[in-house]
This record gives sequence, C-alpha cells and structure tokens, in this order.
Amino acid sequence: MVGRMATFRYIYVHVPFCEVICHYCHFYTARSREARQPEFFAALETELTQNYSRLDGKLEAIYFGGGTPAASPPELIAKFLEKLRAKISPDTEITLEANPTNVNTANVSGWKAAGVNRISLGVQSLDDVLLKRLGRVHSARDALRAAEACLAEIPNVSGDLMYSVPDQNEDLPGEHALALAKLGIQHISAYHLTLEPEHFLYPKLPPDAHAWKQIRGIADRLAPLGFRHYEVASFAQPGRESRNNKNYWSGGPYLALGPSAHGFDGEHTRWHNVADWEKYVALLAKGESPLAETERLTVEQRRIEVIFTGLRTLDGLDLVAFERHFGENLATKKAGILARWQKEGLAEVTNGHLVLSFAGRMLVDEIAKALL
Repeated sequence: MVGRMATFRYIYVHVPFCEVICHYCHFYTARSREARQPEFFAALETELTQNYSRLDGKLEAIYFGGGTPAASPPELIAKFLEKLRAKISPDTEITLEANPTNVNTANVSGWKAAGVNRISLGVQSLDDVLLKRLGRVHSARDALRAAEACLAEIPNVSGDLMYSVPDQNEDLPGEHALALAKLGIQHISAYHLTLEPEHFLYPKLPPDAHAWKQIRGIADRLAPLGFRHYEVASFAQPGRESRNNKNYWSGGPYLALGPSAHGFDGEHTRWHNVADWEKYVALLAKGESPLAETERLTVEQRRIEVIFTGLRTLDGLDLVAFERHFGENLATKKAGILARWQKEGLAEVTNGHLVLSFAGRMLVDEIAKALL
C-alpha cells in the first residue's frame, strides 16, 4: 500500500500479458498463454481493495496498459471495473490498450459493455515489411480493419505509430498518421524507436535528423485536421488528449496497480510493485502488499522532474509555479540562455510559461539540462 496521505483520481492498471513479446519492449511483460487470468485478476481486485480508501471522489481516468490488457477476457476486465462502479462517472475516461490481433466484434462489444470508452491501438506502422522488422504479427490491413471495428462502437480511439525504424522512409510515419486520422482516429501517439547498443538493430538506427524530419512530417500532416502536438510524442484533436498522459506530464498523482506498476503521490513519493506476476499473485493471495520499493524524492530530484516533464508539453514549464515551489526564478537566473533560445527559435516565454517550439522540443533533454 502507498503513503497514508495520498489520494487519487487516476488509476493505471498494468496487465503484463502479451501474445508475442516484441524484441524492442522495455516494460515487464509475460506471455499470455502462461497466464492464469482469473487468478491474476483476483489479485488485482485484492490490491484495489487494499487501496480503495485512497480514491478521491469520482475518477478522472482509468488506464489499462501493459503488456496487452486486451489479451485478457473482456468479462474479467468488466468484473474488475465493476469493483470501481461507485467511483466511475459518465465522464471517467477508461482506456484499454489493444493490438490489432485482439480486435474482433465480440471483444469490442465486450469492452464497451464493461465500460471501456477509449481504445489505444498498437498499429506501429502500416507497412508490412516494417511490421515484420519490428516483430509484429499483424499486417497493415489487420490494423486498418481493427481501427474501423473499434471506431464503429468506441469512437474515442488512439493509434500508436513508431518512427526512427531502420530503413523507414522519411515520409512514411506522416503518411500513416494521416491515413489513421482519415479513418476517424483523433489521437496519435508517435514513439521514437529506442534500442540498447547491444540490440541487433541498433547499428541500423537512422540519425536524429532523419527521425526529427519524420515526426515533423507527422505534425505537418495532422495539423490541417485540427491535431495539436500537445506533448512530444502525442497529437490530438481538441478534447481528445489522453487524460492519463496529461496528468502524468503535469506531475499529478496516480495510483498504480499490477506487477511492476509505478505510482506517484503527486508530491515526493514514488513506488513500484514487484516485477513478477507470479510473485505478485502469491503476495496478494496471502493478503500482503505487492510493493517492492518506495522512493522519497529530494527537493532537487523533484525540481529536475518538473523541468523535464513540463518542457515536453505544448503548455510548457510554468515558471510562476516553479518559483513558488522551489524558490527559484528561472526567468531571471537563466535570462541569457532564454534570450539565446528565443533568438534561435527554440523557445519563448509566454504568459509566465517557458514554451519550446517544435525544434526546441526535439532537443528537450539538452534544453532541460541547461536549466538545471
């Protein structure tokens, strides 16, 4: 269980099971065929019960991530959500991550009946050669059919795409983003493929300049359709921004459930659960907490986090709130470098916020480090 004073209106549920574990995945996952799904969801419900008193009124968002939670039976997802029924309002955003291979008419209907009102679909690419290179088992046609099936019953759909893939044409990610938007998808997440140096594809990764042109192409193609590049990796039409994303990047508190799930109290405490679903289930079956580690952030650690996360967003870093919390006036202290960035077209100070341009957000880590 988490800190006594923390209360939450956002829940992240980590369901680690996948049919196929991608070779580039950095998260804890397990093969779904090895899972005892009813036993796992019973453990999830127990962990929820342990933390239920920390839920603060009606929930803003529930996010089922993983893994591929859509690989789990819809009736188990429905049963879990029923435990939260008193905390769910018609306005609560309930997202389920799914792969095209999980999508069929029965599943989509089951998710909708359970209360899911947003799907995050792992398209990754609409190029069959690239999909095979990424180890995906679906085709471009599968992805388009899955998107259409989801949209037919759950209109709020996000599509995941990947760029900076070896041998990926510069224009391809933008073309695929546009194709998804024309289907009716109103949120696109664009992820930069990141690999460890020992990975077999690492030597073939394109240079940063190529990757920047790719995400610029996504932004340029989506902008005429009303999409805002509201966070480095996220594009959305007005009102379709991910609440889970916005809460995370603004430093808000969220309760995390499931093996390896990481939570935050919104102030100074982070924690994560054991990264083993068998151990997770065993602990909860005994009525124990699955908590693996709790970290109390120092003021300096929190200061660093606020800078890095704030600069990723279109709203930018709130300099007024930053000074209030950390006693540091960055506009004065860093006046010289801010003036240089403004001259170079990387950033500007607007209404008390340090806002990066597109070019600035492509260099967000370097810019953030310069403010430390």
